[in-house]
Amino acid sequence: MLRLRRITSGASWIPQIDGLRFVAILSVLMFHLGGEVNARGPKNLAMPRNFEWLNIVQGNGDRGVVLFFVISGYILARPFLREHRLEGHPVKLGRYFLRRLTRLEPPYILSLLIFTFAEWQVNHVALRTLLPHLLASLTYTHNVIYSAPSLISFVTWSLEIEVQFYILAPLLGNLYRIEKTALRRATIAVLMGVMGIVSMHLGDRMHGTLLGYAQYFLAGFLLADLLEYPRHAPRQHWLWDVVSVAAWGGVFFLPKGAFVMAWLPLVIIPAYLAAFYGRVSNWFFRQPFVALTGGMCYSIYLLHMLVISTAFRVVKHLHGYNDGETMLLQQVVLLLPLVLLVGAVYFVLIERPCMDPEWPQKLWRRLRGAGQEL
Repeated sequence: MLRLRRITSGASWIPQIDGLRFVAILSVLMFHLGGEVNARGPKNLAMPRNFEWLNIVQGNGDRGVVLFFVISGYILARPFLREHRLEGHPVKLGRYFLRRLTRLEPPYILSLLIFTFAEWQVNHVALRTLLPHLLASLTYTHNVIYSAPSLISFVTWSLEIEVQFYILAPLLGNLYRIEKTALRRATIAVLMGVMGIVSMHLGDRMHGTLLGYAQYFLAGFLLADLLEYPRHAPRQHWLWDVVSVAAWGGVFFLPKGAFVMAWLPLVIIPAYLAAFYGRVSNWFFRQPFVALTGGMCYSIYLLHMLVISTAFRVVKHLHGYNDGETMLLQQVVLLLPLVLLVGAVYFVLIERPCMDPEWPQKLWRRLRGAGQEL
């Protein structure tokens, strides 16, 4: 466990959260692998009836994105909860925004440059076409300007929504100033409900903005309150494992629709609580492979579509399948390890160094020292 702590994010590392990230990133990967099979694979590959459940789970894999939104809400809520309710240090907004800039921007910017180069050199898209989209993506304004995912990397639509929440989170952090626990939690729950209704009725028009997904981030705020401010922390119990099975089943098997997406946070919260309080669930989400892979999810998320779309050009010509289930399984076996490997390399070389809050100062001292030697 000490080794895991050194590999990931330091003293405040919570293995269950990285374990939940594992489920989220795996869901996204399965969704996009299935989408690649459907879009670019042989046509008329029907899913066998006895594997229809796999088709449902894969088709709902895009819910991995909102699973990430709840986790982001939880992570961003913790400093404000500690400040207002647990007598922690005040959150300095300058440091708060600078930390997100130094932690997230270098991997993000580099990934966009890699995608732009690939589109230019491999897909022969003109630079004059790519550069406006690149600029909009770099400034997190593509959703607003184009009302569509980025031409450079379409998965960045969700990161633009994350940035909108980063900006709003300090204001929402004042919710933790409410002293009475029941009133505070009820207030957050009501806000979740209001934003769920907004999403349900305006979802199509608000798809690229925080208004379409605010209920998920607020669910993270409520989750932080439930996990870190209990009067009596519940012990791990197997009943939570029953809750876990039921809740995860709801996450991936509830039908698509605006109503379900508006109220899905009510299913995600117990699933996440079970990761801490269920005996088997807690054991699973703390497993080294699960937690380590989840800890690399940002790097994997940034690069996975480039790996999938590139490698699929080769593996789609491999035969030996007669149905959609077999082909999807083949792509998972062939491409998923490659995606994880590329993501791990990117994490080690690019993202993990940015986890050090002092890396800009260290880099500047190193460059200055090198300059003096010359």
